[in-house]
Amino acid sequence: MSIPLWGHCTSYFTWERVDLPAASGASCGNGTPYRFFVNRTPLTTKTVVIMEGGGACYDQDACLWKGSFFGGSNSNGIATNYMSSLVSNQKNTSGSPFAAINQGALGLTPFAARVSAAKVQTQSWNIVYMPQCTGDVYTGNKVNVYADADASKPLTYFHRGDVNSQLVAKWIAANLPRPEHLLMYGFSAGAIGVTAHYGDFRDAIQPRKASLLADSGPLYQAPAGGTPEQYPSLPLHTKIRASWGLDERTGIIPRLVARYPGLGDPGNLASLNTALARVYPQDRMGHTLLQADVVFAAYSYDKFFPAIKAEPSIEKRNAQRLVKWQKEIVPWLEDMGPYANIGYYIPYARPGTFHSHSTTMFSFNGTDIPEAGVPSVTTFVDNLLDGRGPVMRVVEKSQKPHRPILDTLYDYLSDLLFENLGL
Repeated sequence: MSIPLWGHCTSYFTWERVDLPAASGASCGNGTPYRFFVNRTPLTTKTVVIMEGGGACYDQDACLWKGSFFGGSNSNGIATNYMSSLVSNQKNTSGSPFAAINQGALGLTPFAARVSAAKVQTQSWNIVYMPQCTGDVYTGNKVNVYADADASKPLTYFHRGDVNSQLVAKWIAANLPRPEHLLMYGFSAGAIGVTAHYGDFRDAIQPRKASLLADSGPLYQAPAGGTPEQYPSLPLHTKIRASWGLDERTGIIPRLVARYPGLGDPGNLASLNTALARVYPQDRMGHTLLQADVVFAAYSYDKFFPAIKAEPSIEKRNAQRLVKWQKEIVPWLEDMGPYANIGYYIPYARPGTFHSHSTTMFSFNGTDIPEAGVPSVTTFVDNLLDGRGPVMRVVEKSQKPHRPILDTLYDYLSDLLFENLGL
């Protein structure tokens, strides 16, 4: 199917909007058009595809981002001026304090900016920015009806992330030059997206060189037949597989099994990490997250482990979250360890930045690992992209604050914010 560009792209260094036609099956969760944005340069064919973060949902309130801290972003669809305005031109009824962040994308990560205080090689590349608006971390292919919060007003929700992503890959292949280097980069929910769709984009676009960077959206071990005590992410994985249609005939799991026959375990989403490393052994794949990330941990565990929410203080809730989160890091890294093309960068904490969620959102400040002599995550990104020498692997052992006074203050303020939001 031909996927036309909205308007005519005759300029460079400006954001062009691409609307995927409704006839293609693409859409946001509320049925409005899925659109993404392209910023071209005539100076290189290198291209970075950015999959945006922004939560996910599998119930009525969360899919409306109503009364729920964790939900699917852009519940009202993607504004036409998404890349240039911090306030959507569509009425925001989501109720989320972070709605404004996800209505103006340029400040979300240095990878989306041509110029920023944080320098990254891809700022001089062609940039393709994919907002998230389907509540399914780019993996769903199911129209679900949610009525758990208000049965009198059921919500029909289009989990079309898998469909949208495949169409974006085909559009890039048809409308941008073949890249000398393609980087698939995603943060938070987008990190799962780039892992799930790396093969789709790589095979459609056929770059001469390709890399993956997944920040703070790990596919942890969660094999079918395990227990939540062994694998704390298992209840979440079980829930989303049903809600988003991952295992259904048109779902992403049967499709990936057909793409990588025998290389992964359909009952364990984490097996995709190593399947990609085997299919594309010449590609460098980088994973980064923070050991003190209570945001992704809370999303992963709170609805499935009532003892967490029963704790009276946020400090005790966070402690329980991190026990489970850090337990999952070890087998995740061990599973990827034998693959020479997988690198990882795991600081302990990043106070002052969304409660240690993401090493690449907003800036690269506070992502240093002093004990290893690494000044920031930039070093890891450069190692990934340059392709010289072995992939970088660093896990911070110390849990001591790098900046004791400031870090303690940041943690205190973060706790106040999240306490008020009901985290």
